[in-house]
Amino acid sequence: MIPLKVCISRAFLLVSLICASSVWAQSPKQTADASNEPGAPSIEISNVLFRYSEDMSILVIGLRGKLVPTSGHVVPDFNNPDSFVIAADGAQVCMSTAQLSSLMNTYLLGSPKAQIKNVRITAEGDHLVIKGTMKKGIHIPFEASAEPSISQDNRIRFDIKQMKSAKIPVKGLMDMLGLNISDLISQKGLTGLSVDKDSFLIDPQTALPPPQLRARLSKVQVSGQNIVMLFGDGAPKFHRTQHARNFISLRGGNVRYGRDEMNDADIVMMDTTPADPFDFYLRQYKRQLAAGTIKATSNMAWRAYLPDFAKLSPASRQR
Repeated sequence: MIPLKVCISRAFLLVSLICASSVWAQSPKQTADASNEPGAPSIEISNVLFRYSEDMSILVIGLRGKLVPTSGHVVPDFNNPDSFVIAADGAQVCMSTAQLSSLMNTYLLGSPKAQIKNVRITAEGDHLVIKGTMKKGIHIPFEASAEPSISQDNRIRFDIKQMKSAKIPVKGLMDMLGLNISDLISQKGLTGLSVDKDSFLIDPQTALPPPQLRARLSKVQVSGQNIVMLFGDGAPKFHRTQHARNFISLRGGNVRYGRDEMNDADIVMMDTTPADPFDFYLRQYKRQLAAGTIKATSNMAWRAYLPDFAKLSPASRQR
């Protein structure tokens, strides 16, 4: 007989796998070209809501590092997120429980075989509370509690500490549902997620789509309704006199940006509404450029003042 909390852990992994495979199954781990790192342009990010899609984003409180071209690419190309990785010396990144919940439900419901629905993730103190329903003839609610930590191989480990379900026999959740992994998903080519006994593990360097982050995970904790991750030296300190509070800065090396390639790059993208984080969508950044203002300095540096992606008009999003 399989312990029920082990089954809950496996079931939650399956939910995660379904989500990841639906969105990023075609986005394998990026391989950086280490020979290009010494001359790679530097990047600084401050208070930016970095979008991977319209539905998926992370909040970068602060980051300092380099844009390292991936194998097969000579320079980082903002028109092609696959062309580079972000090698961070230090960073602080947040992902809200609402973002996690939205991601799961958006893509879970698109699977015709999925029988786990209505996933809701919230935080209570230093742990996450995961709720949802399982359907096998009838809808069965479940609830699990998980605590984050860092594994020895630099992944985020979520240990299932408590769980409960309304009148579910301790028989093995998967047997009760009549499901196994092969019924739900092919794991071929899938990276970033795994399970270990009562825990599931997420590799933050490979679970997200390009441009992927390369950094040593130094701390993970639940704060409010967010999962906070520190990489390397943590959030860097910036000189606020140089730029606005919310910005992305690229300096040195070569960068392809729009139709141009800049040598000894000096590009700063700033938020036109600094009261909230800079909402930046890399795959659609040209639409933000078209709706914003670009100025050249006397030494041919670029300063771009961009509106938040969420604040673009429908017409601007379709240009």
